[in-house]
Amino acid sequence: MNEDEIKKLMEGIAAKNGDAIREAVKAQLTNVAAGLLSIDQYKSDLEAIGLKPGVIKTLVDAVEKQGLELRKFNEGKPATKTLDEIVTEKSDAIRAIGSGGPNVKFKVNKTLVQRSAVSGSTMAMRLPDISELPYLGAVISPLFRHAPVSPSSNGVIRYYDQLAVTRGANWVAEAAAKPESAITWIERLLPIEKVADSIPVTKEAWADVFFIQSEIRRLLEINLALKIDDSLYDGTGVTPEIKGVYTSAPAFVTTPYADTVEAANIYDLIMVVAADISNNRQGKYAADTALVNPINALGMKLIKNAQGQYVIPPYAAGYQSIAGIKVVESSQVTVNTMVVGDFRYGTIYDLEDVTIEMGWINDQFIKNTFTILAEQRLALLIRTGDETAFRKVTNITTALADLETP
Repeated sequence: MNEDEIKKLMEGIAAKNGDAIREAVKAQLTNVAAGLLSIDQYKSDLEAIGLKPGVIKTLVDAVEKQGLELRKFNEGKPATKTLDEIVTEKSDAIRAIGSGGPNVKFKVNKTLVQRSAVSGSTMAMRLPDISELPYLGAVISPLFRHAPVSPSSNGVIRYYDQLAVTRGANWVAEAAAKPESAITWIERLLPIEKVADSIPVTKEAWADVFFIQSEIRRLLEINLALKIDDSLYDGTGVTPEIKGVYTSAPAFVTTPYADTVEAANIYDLIMVVAADISNNRQGKYAADTALVNPINALGMKLIKNAQGQYVIPPYAAGYQSIAGIKVVESSQVTVNTMVVGDFRYGTIYDLEDVTIEMGWINDQFIKNTFTILAEQRLALLIRTGDETAFRKVTNITTALADLETP
């Protein structure tokens, strides 16, 4: 580094640090006046930072006069220059420290202060959101209608099904006896079932960790939704579990359609099952949804012809709809099975939404712990008389083989 570069560097230091040095000199003057620093030590400090002898003498004289000026002030006499005024007057000389000269000494400190010097630091930009572990999607519940249940229902739904119908309408000759029809009904009941989950948590964790409250609530609500979706598909119907659509649906029988489809694939199977639902019942039922496992849905998307070209039937819209039948993928559906049906004939009756409560179990009170409970009450009603609005395929591979022409 040449002399010009050193001069520019020192001028920059003076410009940036002059005010700071000035304030430091002023503070030391005050310490001397207060008896906290000796004049000799003060003079030594001023010499060390490169002030000229004339400036040092002026500043030291100011300190010695400080007591006198204070006494004059207390006696009501006019004071001469104050310490602050003297420092301001000599500010140019103080600012000049570092701008060069024979009394200036400096050395280069080669030890850099780096972030690693702060050991054990966790300083960082913290993101407020939490990454969740993957879980199944709850897609079955929205397929059904939802209806509220009156609080005075006693937790039971009662309904009537037609038990038997004799349709006697016929052509009759003049004066002949008229035909007669008959009908009987049966009353059935469906209990509202409860799904619940809970988690214990300490009072300190609940109060001190900002994200735990929302995380626990979301955990419980998702757990309930996933369990409900699972049971909506294949719940046993044995109290306290609701009865699922797969359990309610009659099994698809391939016999009437055996050996009727050339190069049968899953598109064909859905169409045949839908036709079976409507056959002799088209005045009431029209299949609108096919529930399949994502693996089987993938098989639909990968169907190719002999030339390796992907095959999409003309009645399929981008794999999501087949002749008006919506294809819904759910991992709740067992691989190699499916349900096709008219989902208008299933209704979820909700007695209450998800409720969250907190309470103590056993000795939790004295341990500063409590349990958070989430529960929901509901039932899926597919009337016995409307179970034929659905069909389940218990083995897709076998069903396709039965449909395939020889």
